Amino acid sequence: MGASAKRKKEKQKDFQKPKLKVGKAKAKPDNFTNTSFKSKAITLATQSLHTSAPSTSYLFTHHLSLLTHHNASTRKESLSYLKTHLPTALSTTTSNPNAISSLPTTSSLISSLLPLILDPAASVRAQLLTLLSHLPQTHIALHTRKILLFVNSAMTHISSEIRADSPKFLDWLVGACGEDVFSAGGWGVCLRGLCGCLGFAGAGGSGAGGKASSIVLPKVQDVKIALPHLSVLTKVLEAGLVGRVDVEGQEDGRRRRPDGLHVSYEAHKLPSRSNAYASLGLFEPLGAVSKDGVLQEAEPEDRVSRMRYLTGGGSGRAVFDSLTAGLGRLKKDGGEVGRAAGKALAVLDAASKEDLVE
Repeated sequence: MGASAKRKKEKQKDFQKPKLKVGKAKAKPDNFTNTSFKSKAITLATQSLHTSAPSTSYLFTHHLSLLTHHNASTRKESLSYLKTHLPTALSTTTSNPNAISSLPTTSSLISSLLPLILDPAASVRAQLLTLLSHLPQTHIALHTRKILLFVNSAMTHISSEIRADSPKFLDWLVGACGEDVFSAGGWGVCLRGLCGCLGFAGAGGSGAGGKASSIVLPKVQDVKIALPHLSVLTKVLEAGLVGRVDVEGQEDGRRRRPDGLHVSYEAHKLPSRSNAYASLGLFEPLGAVSKDGVLQEAEPEDRVSRMRYLTGGGSGRAVFDSLTAGLGRLKKDGGEVGRAAGKALAVLDAASKEDLVE
């Protein structure tokens, strides 16, 4: 009987609730295994033992590689780093040509930054524009055509947000390079792109001498989008059509024959623009390509040829008609948009009414 009572009492222990006492730890189960351990050091197989910081060249290369990262925040942070350190490094290298540069080449730098003009994240595009505005003008002038290619892609992009930001990059480019932007076809590309952003239909080419078929004006709720576009359009027209003052104090495009010189002075003087004989098609340069046996008109390089591109025939005339009709209707509507359109229209009208002398 004693052994049976003992076994019965042991079985009842499994169903009894243990009594806990204040200040004493809870009793551990019988099958408890202690898994804690102590270690004086942890050794990693890939641990770096370098005590110096990464080099400047490595950091620039690293952040340039992160510009293609899938995370928008990472791309923005890399642009922020480049904006902080790149202008100082470029100015140091420019001031001391004999110093060994730790920066990537200008071509690789521009090639890495330009695709971000089409970035889907608005914060990345804004950070990119801030970085580009800090770059020296000498590093931009040699890559104008490549930059204009991406700007034109942004102006014709399927995303409305990217199209809305595209004139900001064109504004920066014209401010940095001036009328050099309009070389090698840039004049027609800029105007057609701005016409598309403003909704001026018919600028794509309605035939020789044809007029724009229809004008689709921005809606009232798009005023905040239309104002920057019109401001950039005015800046482009002023840079391309308003004459510059040269060393002699005379405006380019309206120079008169000095007194005492022969009447054919203009025909025998040195040309004021590069590739002055492009219209002859002797070497088939860019912009003077033969098509179906007919020599196409060369791309305008100076103020006179840019104005003749608009007032002549072909696609240039279609752009001129679209701008005139669209800006005229916006001006009649009044308001901020009307005043901005009036400024652009005034520049266009003043240039078209001048008696240009080549």
